[in-house]
Amino acid sequence: MAYRDSTFFTLKYVAQQLEEDEDLLREITIEMFSEDGCFTVYDDYPADETKESITVFTTDGIDYLIEALKDNRDHYVEQRTKTELFYAKK
Repeated sequence: MAYRDSTFFTLKYVAQQLEEDEDLLREITIEMFSEDGCFTVYDDYPADETKESITVFTTDGIDYLIEALKDNRDHYVEQRTKTELFYAKK
């Protein structure tokens, strides 16, 4: 039987460990799936997208997140800046 990683780390925890902005990492997770080691956890019933959720990662998910950040940091920062400017004008 193969080893299966069953330890999960919250987005907040990962941001603190990587010394990265939590909102920036959240932007990256939009493009991640469970196969990448990224999961959404709900702490309310019934669970649906209107409820508050927590994003968690496996260790493989953290590795994927780090690689995505290295490869696309400029893109994510630019997108975030554009979004902030858009909402600042409203």
